[in-house]
Amino acid sequence: MVRLSAERLAHAAFLYYVQGLSQMEVAKQLGVTRSNVSRMLTAAREQYIVKFEIAYPLDRDPAMEQRLLTRFSNDGISEVIVVPGRETGVGASSHGLLAVGQAGVGWLDKNLNDGQTLGLCWGSTVEAMVDSAHFNRRVDVEVVQLAGELSIDSRFSGHDLVRNLAEKLGGRYRYFNAPATTQDEATAAALMKTEQVANALALGRTSDVAVLGIGQYGMDSSNLFLQRAGASDEEIREAVERGAVGQISGRFYDREGKQLDLAINRRIISLDLDDLRDIDTVVAVASGPFKAEAVSAAIKGGLVNVLIVDSSLGQALEAA
Repeated sequence: MVRLSAERLAHAAFLYYVQGLSQMEVAKQLGVTRSNVSRMLTAAREQYIVKFEIAYPLDRDPAMEQRLLTRFSNDGISEVIVVPGRETGVGASSHGLLAVGQAGVGWLDKNLNDGQTLGLCWGSTVEAMVDSAHFNRRVDVEVVQLAGELSIDSRFSGHDLVRNLAEKLGGRYRYFNAPATTQDEATAAALMKTEQVANALALGRTSDVAVLGIGQYGMDSSNLFLQRAGASDEEIREAVERGAVGQISGRFYDREGKQLDLAINRRIISLDLDDLRDIDTVVAVASGPFKAEAVSAAIKGGLVNVLIVDSSLGQALEAA
């Protein structure tokens, strides 16, 4: 690539980092390709035209990290990151989401490698991670969806998540062109047999790294999911009676981390929990003490390898 002027690199960086345009939008404005924009942004960082200063106090709690790692290492946890969080007070929820989201970005920045496939499950913490993401290097990864289309935050669809994260990484992305939920089991079964959906699920299973959020059954994002899935009173009662405690990408599981055979699960289009267990590295990002039961069950069920939580959830996991 021909060396560009500092002014040209600064212009590209301003459009991307300050005005919030996507790499494709920057490319259109500058009359270059998207891959050229990615290289321009890298050059801008390398030449210190762009300098990042994160003012957010992202301190870690190494003592709690070690205690949690010791407690859960036999369940397959290989790494624990604990960042600040607040149990109560104004902004407690968003405080934890932001801290955990940024820690997730830091983990990806450090650990992703060229040529890998990165799978994303939707969830409020995953959305916060993608929304706040900035990376210090370009990584040639392919970002894919592990479930059909559904958004917890109305600002982000599953398509938005994989596209935005891929563009911020400088990688590529693939859409999952199917809904996350259907009206009935027959429709879900028929869709999953189509070539397009079967290929999307197969691609998700090839993920080298997966990042997922964990929902506590009956609270927050899991309640939103039930609403958007149009869960009937009968389906909700069945989940309660069968002992549902957590949810990952619409798949509900019990206290042992085992996927439940529920009516609502049978009309979901996403990877099964057994598929997630087969992925080499599964990173769970979660915040808030109310998720302790769901997170503990996911760990017990072997669904998580890397755990990133805020301190309020960490304390609740220790007390569980």
